Amino acid sequence: MNGLKQNQAINYVQGQSISKLVTFAAGASLLLILIVFHILQFISVPPTYGMVQRINSSEAETGTKLYHDSEIISTRGHFDYRSAGQLIQGHNMTDYAYSSDLVNNNSNKISNTFTCPPGKEIVIYIHGVWTDGQAANEQFNRTAMSLISNNYTIPLIGFSWDSNTPVNKGGWETAKDIAEKNGPKLAQFVIDFKNKCKDTDIRFIAHSMGAEVVNSTLASLSSNQQWDETSGLNITSVHLVGAAIDRTSVAANTTFGKAIDKLVDDFYNLRNSEDNMLQYVYRSVEESDALGLFGISHSIPLPKNYFEREVNSEIPPIQDVDGNSKLDCFDFFVILPGDNHCGYIGARGLSPFESIPRNDGAIDVIIQDWSEQ
Repeated sequence: MNGLKQNQAINYVQGQSISKLVTFAAGASLLLILIVFHILQFISVPPTYGMVQRINSSEAETGTKLYHDSEIISTRGHFDYRSAGQLIQGHNMTDYAYSSDLVNNNSNKISNTFTCPPGKEIVIYIHGVWTDGQAANEQFNRTAMSLISNNYTIPLIGFSWDSNTPVNKGGWETAKDIAEKNGPKLAQFVIDFKNKCKDTDIRFIAHSMGAEVVNSTLASLSSNQQWDETSGLNITSVHLVGAAIDRTSVAANTTFGKAIDKLVDDFYNLRNSEDNMLQYVYRSVEESDALGLFGISHSIPLPKNYFEREVNSEIPPIQDVDGNSKLDCFDFFVILPGDNHCGYIGARGLSPFESIPRNDGAIDVIIQDWSEQ
């Protein structure tokens, strides 16, 4: 009996020691995140995202299936992202470029014409802060990979905007301003697309500061006479992942909340209380908690079609999810499930297996929501 108690005591001590080691390691890693970010406050550097080697074809083979990443709505170059985020001469508040050839940078084939999909649904993926054109294309591609890995076929259109501001507090504020100004542009695309393809459902997936683009888009649609006068127009679903916006922004009595009620069939916030970027960088800049971290603030009225759930268990502690061996999203400081701000759309294999997904992130949750509508 004494021997048994002794073994139990030893196991308890060992368990406590392991727990303390894990806590210490997590604390040390997150301290490094803050140190890196605060160093970047004092220097102006472009983001290191987008150094990944892109797959040469716009179609990549995974077994017998193909995933596509060749349709882009682009407002790249519309704003002065290295300075104050002002609209550049030659562009207006609602113009955009749309083409299946933009991903290959073939400006000779840009054409704002649409082909209505036979499946009568599309999904628009909106990337977040500190993402250049190449990194945006990688995210579009990775999202498509994760959709296909779940046997869900849907045309995916990427929305690419000038979020590659300097990685510091000033750059964050500039990117947030540019995100808001992109709302009327995406809204115009939605109107143009719906005018051509009235029976096609439109879905949004927005990552990080892409939530600000959605906020502004819905506000623009809500106040747009052309949209109001056409009965039956709506957004079928919106999913926010790692939403870098304030917890109170979607309250039923706000402009965003009212637009959600008016325009969206089902609105989902996939929150993650372990998200390193939201825990440390967002808090450092905004001095508040993000919607994507803890969800909507308690005791605040909800839009009737607003849903949220915790998805940290869907995001395993995989480093370097975009496979570029760079410090993106601080994703080298990953210890616990949910830590990786870049992991919501899945993780690709490392070279030479870039076209093989390692994980689908929270995409399976999104597909489940779609199937239940």
